[in-house]
Amino acid sequence: MPSPSDAGRRRPPGEATLSEPSYRARRETALAFLQAGDAEAALREFRWALWYPRRLPADELADGLGVLARIMAALGQRELAERAAHASVDPLDPDGLYDLGYQLLDEGLPAIAATVLGRCLELVPGSEEVVTELVVALERQLAHGDARRLLDAHPALLEASFLCRYLRAFNAAMSGDLATTRADLPRLLPVEATHDAMVERIAAIVARADRAAGCRLDATALRGWHHVLTGGLLLHLSPHGFDDGMHGRYAWLQDSWALLRHGLVRLRAVLATWGVALPCVSAPPGRDHEAVGEAAAHLLGLPRSPWPAIGVPAPGLVVAYDLASVERRDLERLLERRPDQVLYAHATGWTEDGAIAADVTNLLCQSLVAPWEPQLVIDPEQGAARTGAPDPRPAEELGAAIAEAGALSADDVARDDEPGLLALAGALGPPAPGRRERAWAGGPVSSNRFQ
Repeated sequence: MPSPSDAGRRRPPGEATLSEPSYRARRETALAFLQAGDAEAALREFRWALWYPRRLPADELADGLGVLARIMAALGQRELAERAAHASVDPLDPDGLYDLGYQLLDEGLPAIAATVLGRCLELVPGSEEVVTELVVALERQLAHGDARRLLDAHPALLEASFLCRYLRAFNAAMSGDLATTRADLPRLLPVEATHDAMVERIAAIVARADRAAGCRLDATALRGWHHVLTGGLLLHLSPHGFDDGMHGRYAWLQDSWALLRHGLVRLRAVLATWGVALPCVSAPPGRDHEAVGEAAAHLLGLPRSPWPAIGVPAPGLVVAYDLASVERRDLERLLERRPDQVLYAHATGWTEDGAIAADVTNLLCQSLVAPWEPQLVIDPEQGAARTGAPDPRPAEELGAAIAEAGALSADDVARDDEPGLLALAGALGPPAPGRRERAWAGGPVSSNRFQ
């Protein structure tokens, strides 16, 4: 179950404060780490100096990119180091800044990329290429409101560019402004064949919002927004830190047998509400998924079906433990929802986009440790925390342990609102055949997360 740290942590953004080290202090600390041969520690420290939405004077930004170049060189990132060094030496070269921002995104550093691309946009105001790349960086930082405001500040681009209109409609929805998404939809007239899927995505968001018209959609309505944005149904809302920044999501979670069983029992109730009778259960390869599949078969009274060597696992219930750990080739088989097929995931990550969203997911988390993996435990003799031993049992025995687990405590389900969940499921009905939406990171409901 969650530790006291589960409420997560977020580095306060913006300008330096009394509790935030100055640029100069971070620079000195990072260089000390670098001199000591610890480039990873140098990056962990110095990234905050360039972290969006911190605004640096032009001279500090140029100096900071020089420090970043030294760190990346020490990490063996030669091309990135060269681009950072070039931007440091020639900070008025928009092409150099753009190339650096683009590669920072590829390397998983969107917060630094946003800072660099923001400076690039100051040099070439109104550039569609820079604006759209900056929007991507902001999206990956879950700063959808900032992305929408950036697009609003460029009315000429919104008038001329289909892509910018689409990005505003999408980021408006992701920041809770469905009125703008609805208003933008008729203006999304495809210019190229690749635009059709974008129009369909926005139309689907609007249609799901219409179907969920009776569902609360405010700044804490995680379940409602999860459905509107992904098409999925969220079963469990974490009560831990709910009113202190988490709003139903988990940050770091030590999973439990009871929480696994809880999701499957809720799934059984949802399927009954839908009046759906599935013929079998299958699970992608992997002990984690197969264990949950075994438990699902037991608790739902369904036979197990082997995962097909080729083709699509349909019809039936497809069960995964954590969608992020399903092999890409197996996810690709599930892009299209087939008739009488339901995809269930015990856990879905919420800080990075996923390839597909499950039709039903038990919980949203950032980092997950399965009950059979080594977990932090309190040593009864020493009273100190230590890492426990892994559970080596095969999937069949793990599945039996899930099925036989006890129920969660009343405190653990305090935010679940099971009657409201089943009412929503009944109003929405079972998922129809068609292409599954992506599992989008973030959304209008904020949660603290580890950076």
